[in-house]
Amino acid sequence: MQSFLGVAALIINIAGYIPYIRDIFRNKVKPHPVTWGVWTILTTIVAFNQVSNGGGYSSLFFISTALLVGFVFILSLRYGMGGASKIDRLCLCLAILLLVYWLTVQETRISTLLVVTIDGIAAVPTILKTYQHPETESYNQWSLAGIAGFLTILSVPRLDWVLLLYPVYVLIANSAIVIVKYIRDRKQRD
Repeated sequence: MQSFLGVAALIINIAGYIPYIRDIFRNKVKPHPVTWGVWTILTTIVAFNQVSNGGGYSSLFFISTALLVGFVFILSLRYGMGGASKIDRLCLCLAILLLVYWLTVQETRISTLLVVTIDGIAAVPTILKTYQHPETESYNQWSLAGIAGFLTILSVPRLDWVLLLYPVYVLIANSAIVIVKYIRDRKQRD
């Protein structure tokens, strides 16, 4: 069952990114470079942590995410928006400080806590951008990434908080972006 759920999370994750990347090229989606740049580093770290901690099939989600997030980051440099505001720079500085600290930590459990904290800080610019410009994000990617995070939770081979923390965070963070977009879309229609 865990193999099925891990592969399902992988497929859903990829399925969410295909229209997102297409919409970037169509200039409908404008990813935030600070968020996606920090996420590129973090998802790569998390993928390595999951594999090194015996994440099994749940690791498929994280490996695919690292590759896809990296690609979106590259696209955000040309097609994205944001990165120059005070809050963007503050989030970037906090993320960099925590990343530097993370480099000194040799224990994967502590590094997992740091990664989730840094990831949450990196999500702030995208959440704010989505609040201010909801038309620059889509529901598909964030909804499917949240579902994939949930399936990843179910595919973890053993109950270990270090394996569960990041997929739980993924579910919560992606749900938050969907909710912010929904509220703002509704408000703009009224």
